[in-house]
Amino acid sequence: MKILSVIPNLITAMRFVLVIPISVSIYQGNYLVALILFIVAGLSDGIDGYLARRYNWTSEFGQFADPLADKCLILATLLALAFSERLPLWFVYTMLTRDGLILIGSMMYLLLFDSKQALPNRWGKHYTGWTIALFIIVLTGSSFDFLPKFLEWIAMLGVLIFIVLSLVSYFNQEGRAIFKKII
Repeated sequence: MKILSVIPNLITAMRFVLVIPISVSIYQGNYLVALILFIVAGLSDGIDGYLARRYNWTSEFGQFADPLADKCLILATLLALAFSERLPLWFVYTMLTRDGLILIGSMMYLLLFDSKQALPNRWGKHYTGWTIALFIIVLTGSSFDFLPKFLEWIAMLGVLIFIVLSLVSYFNQEGRAIFKKII
């Protein structure tokens, strides 16, 4: 059934579309709406990945668009939380710096080596998981009064730890290979 093989791509496209209402909802102070949409987007990521692997409904578009949709969702949510003053600016700058360094390094790696894809490391996956948890905690805490503030600080600490671990791992592996290739 060829027609069904586009379902993961349609789900990924829906995640791109959800970026806008999530960001607007956060900026307008509709944190519960943003939380619900963010959870829907997160679940859609799991569903499209499961369908693509389970039924071999993979495509070049999906391999490119799926991680891009995730990055757009995380970046837009991060910036909306920063502009709505739900996350401290120093923390947002730290996250953006990490992502910028990884992006520049990945582009250099792809240009210098015969590779079509830069592989994420396990620390980067943990970083993403902690980031998503942080966003859910912040949106939940902004929607309801029952969450203690220290949960946000614990999640921020987790994100910071994995920023360091992912960068150290990246510079130790891909960074070292880039450096050897250049010099």
